[in-house]
Amino acid sequence: MIKVVIFDLDGTLLDRDSSLLAFVDEQYNRLDEHVKHVPKAFFSNRFIELDAKGYVWKDRVYQQLIEELEIEG
Repeated sequence: MIKVVIFDLDGTLLDRDSSLLAFVDEQYNRLDEHVKHVPKAFFSNRFIELDAKGYVWKDRVYQQLIEELEIEG
């Protein structure tokens, strides 16, 4: 039985910015063979910009990155 639901809308419990940056950094490393033509800092910054603080669905973020950065594979 669920007794409590916690919403962290202001980032008090989880620093979303830091965790997203760590996620994107690791993702770049995993996708290295497909994104090595793009500087890591540019990839990270563009992902975070497109993410718009979580207001944009990730499938749209990825679609935009694939188109803009000409990612294949």
